[in-house]
Order: sequence, then structure tokens, then C-alpha cells
Amino acid sequence: MKLRFIALIAIASGLVPSSSMADGYTRPPGAYAAVPFIGWTGFYVGGQLGGAWSAVDWANVNLTGERVNNDASGFIGGGQVGYNKQFGNLVLGAEATLSGTTLSDDFRSTKPAAWTYSTDTSTIATVTGRLGFAVDQWLVYAKAGWAGGHVDVSGHNAVGPDSFSLSDWRNGWTIGTGLEYKVSRNIGLGVEYSFIDLGSMHYHGATALGVPVNIVDQDVQVQSVMGRLNFHF
Repeated sequence: MKLRFIALIAIASGLVPSSSMADGYTRPPGAYAAVPFIGWTGFYVGGQLGGAWSAVDWANVNLTGERVNNDASGFIGGGQVGYNKQFGNLVLGAEATLSGTTLSDDFRSTKPAAWTYSTDTSTIATVTGRLGFAVDQWLVYAKAGWAGGHVDVSGHNAVGPDSFSLSDWRNGWTIGTGLEYKVSRNIGLGVEYSFIDLGSMHYHGATALGVPVNIVDQDVQVQSVMGRLNFHF
């Protein structure tokens, strides 16, 4: 009876830990640590890769006096750099991209002159503003701004033989939308759709044999869907 009384006094005074106190000492540290907050403010850099398709139309080419269609599909890929600023759930940002494409198509003339006309859209660049809505690790956004592209227009006549090649950097605009998910504080995976209009151009030049070339209203539009990987700082 006396020993039991002494044990109770020892537990009450903290000299001997009770079973509930022992459980507290053995509980692994950080068992109730909060999930760290993942924000969207800061710079980022990354890469993108996907598919693209173009709608290319020549209203008329004087060599054969006909309408030309150079619609194409292919791959597109490049890099991006940008900055986001988060205000609550609202995210404002700006981004610049530079991509290469494989968009190229040949159109064989229906006239007896046997001309083949081609359009290659090899490079596309954009500078856009972005408006997004973030929920934890998810960000959905819309974008709009400037777009430019390097376009090569050419023709070849195997019967002549004769040929011409004209190229230009074209300026236009772009709009799009995207979704990004942060798999960690610094790494984001996403998908993005873009519509790019490089405008309408008139081309004036000459073939290798000196024949004048006039192309009227050559329109170039490009659409793309790309997967993206971003590293956030």
C-alpha cells in the first residue's frame, strides 16, 4: 500500500512518465505538419512541344492566274520565359515564346504551266499578357498579344526550268488559353492552345529567269496545342 502511494506521488510530480505521456514522446516529429503553400508569383522558364496546323491561302498568283492553298500540319516546339504576380486567386502575367515549326505544303498548279507553289512557316514568336485564376496548385488562364513569324513563299517550274523564292518576317496577333498544375513548388506541367494570325501580304519579285512575280493577299493563320514544362523561381 505504501509503495503504491509513493508511485502515484512520483507520477503526479512528473518524475515517472505515464503511458499517455510516453505516447507523446514517441510520436514521430512533424506528424501534423501543414502542407506548404504553393503560390504563383515569380519568374519561370520552360519548354513546350506539340502539334500545329495552318490555313494558308493565296488570293492570286500572276504566273498562272489562280488561287493557291497551302494548308499544312506538323510539329511545333520551343521555349518560354515569363513572370506571374498573384493577387488572391487572380494571377496577372507576361510571357515571351520562340518556337520552330515543320509547317510546309506544296500546291501543284492546275494550269498547263506546271508550276508548284510552296509556303513554309518556320519560326513563330509571341509576346503576350496573361490573366489567370489559381486554386492551390492549379492555374487556368487566357492570353493575348503580339505574334510574329518567318514565312517563305516559293515556286518551281520543272518545265522551264524556272523558280522564285520570297521570304519575310510577318507581324500579327495571337490569343489562347491554358492550364497548368504545379507538381511541386518549382515545377509545373501544363497544356496550352494558341491561335495565331500573321496577317495578309502582297509579294512582288521575279523568277530566276526574270519573269515578274506578283502574289495577292497571301494569308497565314496557325493553330497549335502544346504540352509545357515550367521551372518556377
